[in-house]
Amino acid sequence: MRVPWSYENPVCSQVGTEFFYPERDAEDKVHTKTIVSVCKVCPHLAECAEWGINRERFGIWGGLTANQRKDIRSRRGIALPREEHVA
Repeated sequence: MRVPWSYENPVCSQVGTEFFYPERDAEDKVHTKTIVSVCKVCPHLAECAEWGINRERFGIWGGLTANQRKDIRSRRGIALPREEHVA
């Protein structure tokens, strides 16, 4: 699986990465719909979604929110590595 930053001309590169990390993902439905609409026109939608499902806890990846990816991981039996906290 390729890393997202190696995709050729991803639509997200035209917007900026901070756009894909809303502070209140579940609460700000308008912002989330806008982000997802950007993803839906990207030629890397499916590949990016799989990356997010398998590796990312936060943000929007391939048009999927963090909660949507969490649900998919649960159904597929995928566990992300635990985060290490630096004191």
